[in-house]
Amino acid sequence: MTGEAGPEYQRLMRQIRARIISGEYPLGSPIPSTTELVEESGMSRPVVRRAIDQLKAEGILEGHQGKGVFVAAMPVDADHRRADTEALGEQFAELRQEFRELAKHVDSDDLRARVGRIEAILINLHARLAYPNPYGGERDTTQKAARHGRAGR
Repeated sequence: MTGEAGPEYQRLMRQIRARIISGEYPLGSPIPSTTELVEESGMSRPVVRRAIDQLKAEGILEGHQGKGVFVAAMPVDADHRRADTEALGEQFAELRQEFRELAKHVDSDDLRARVGRIEAILINLHARLAYPNPYGGERDTTQKAARHGRAGR
């Protein structure tokens, strides 16, 4: 463990990633428990938990209540999915801006309602991509869109 740079949790994340890549922790297999990782690494429990939580957030590991933490994806695959999701998010933001600009130039109630419905669909897609709701913290995006003069039916 000595000689490695960076915060401890990141060093542990790199070690777990390397073990997955090497096949020591194959896809679908459990990783050692938090207690085992604490003993084996010499790191504190909060550091180990942070590393595991971060790897879960990245889609590499997944926890199953009462059963343990399992390898869900190869690190490179999770990295590609995350990059793809980020690219989709950027494309979504561009498309949404185009619809906002279009809505400014629409003079028909029917057309305005159609643009509103499309925007509501985009907002829901945005939420499914795990990005925050662009209108704020509310979950029911169709109601929020309707309050902003956009039909969400």
